[in-house]
Amino acid sequence: MMLRLKNMSVQRAGRQLISGLDCALHHGEIIVVLGPNGAGKSSLLLALAGLIPLTGELELCGKPLSSYARSELTEKIAWQGELPPTEFGLTVQQRLELSMMHGTASIEQAVASMDIGDLLNRALGELSSGERQRVELVALMLRTTPIWLLDEPTAHLDLKHQVECVKMLKAERSKGRAIMTVLHDMQQAMAIADQLILVDGYGHAEYGAAKQLCNRNHLSRLFEVALMEQGDILTPDYRGELNDEITRS
Repeated sequence: MMLRLKNMSVQRAGRQLISGLDCALHHGEIIVVLGPNGAGKSSLLLALAGLIPLTGELELCGKPLSSYARSELTEKIAWQGELPPTEFGLTVQQRLELSMMHGTASIEQAVASMDIGDLLNRALGELSSGERQRVELVALMLRTTPIWLLDEPTAHLDLKHQVECVKMLKAERSKGRAIMTVLHDMQQAMAIADQLILVDGYGHAEYGAAKQLCNRNHLSRLFEVALMEQGDILTPDYRGELNDEITRS
């Protein structure tokens, strides 16, 4: 077990975002965090990375998170949130070399997996948001941290690279990486999640097997929007074909 949470709660700006969450993250497992905007998904990852306060019990590899020095945490946990600034004038190659200082992964394989070979000599500030996101995913892959905490890794990516990102996450899971990621796309979540954490924006959090929680009624209530079943896939009712009145129970 890599991370264990017991009765964990998170507050920000005087607002209770998450209350009484119990869950565990293991080697070779992906937990997807789902919920509406502002519900506390990003704050949950920040708390697990030791970047904002929390209450309750949080253990990393069997020891309280608070017992680790920051340098020790960065060797075990990689957190990726918003795109970092580009004011330092680094090229993509230089950015990746900084990550290589913290790991021994193959740069060629990582570069190929996210299709950034033709970007290596370009300045970070010249890239689109999607290109920057792919660079940061490669930088993440070059680190040897056993735990990844990812806040919307498919954000900014076009469809091709969203698919490649999902494939990459599956590959990292098969290598034993423990991954917790925030996603907004339910199809992506259903494709990779072993477990789910659902946060509703009212302070509640639910943890369980993805096969049990990924159902139309459950997620319709969470997002307060009608969902359609298309085989094994759930999709929002963009066309307004359903007349369901979604209410919070």
